[in-house]
Amino acid sequence: MMPLDNILFNGINQDDCIRMVKCFNADCRKFKAGACIAQFDDLNDRLGIILSGNIVIVRYDINGVRTIIESVEKGGVFGTFFTYNILRRNSVEIVSETDCEVMFVHRSEITKRCENACLCHSQVVENLLKIMSENTVRLNQRIDVLSQRTIEDRLISYLRIIEDKTPDGKTPQIPFSTTALSDYLCVNRSALQRQIAKMKEAGTLTISKRKFRLNIKHDDHSMS
Repeated sequence: MMPLDNILFNGINQDDCIRMVKCFNADCRKFKAGACIAQFDDLNDRLGIILSGNIVIVRYDINGVRTIIESVEKGGVFGTFFTYNILRRNSVEIVSETDCEVMFVHRSEITKRCENACLCHSQVVENLLKIMSENTVRLNQRIDVLSQRTIEDRLISYLRIIEDKTPDGKTPQIPFSTTALSDYLCVNRSALQRQIAKMKEAGTLTISKRKFRLNIKHDDHSMS
């Protein structure tokens, strides 16, 4: 499977894409749900392109407390080049949330000088810079979520981000289970469940499985 719908190869036709994947010495691998794809430190200058499925980047601190740093879906890219600096005393893993297929490429293969000075290689480098820019936006969004003081405010802040990313005509959907969502929001799972139940009862949140709708306006809820 070629990553034609991936941002790294955006604007490149299929023939050039296939040629460049070979030029980059890309390595495609399949993983079962729940498998550890890689330890973060082992990625070095490699980046992973998700061809199918979803993955999560999980951090374990020295006490074994789990935090989901980021969720990456099909078409996304992950690697040390795109994610926050990690303290050495923390363990970080790339874990497959579903069955998935990942293409690994060495960053040095992308950024090296192209002998043929081909336009498609220049396009890939340009796309790489765009990915870095978008990662900065995601980092700012994550800081905004975690800066909220209450579980309700963190939840609403995160759900609004999902709403903003959801195309018109589609129902917003949380990419996590309740347990994973609590790990992402850095809150207690039981407390999160109670907050969701409270919001459902108050009519401010409609949720079915992972699909949801916020029944409040931005002006109706001031963030702490």
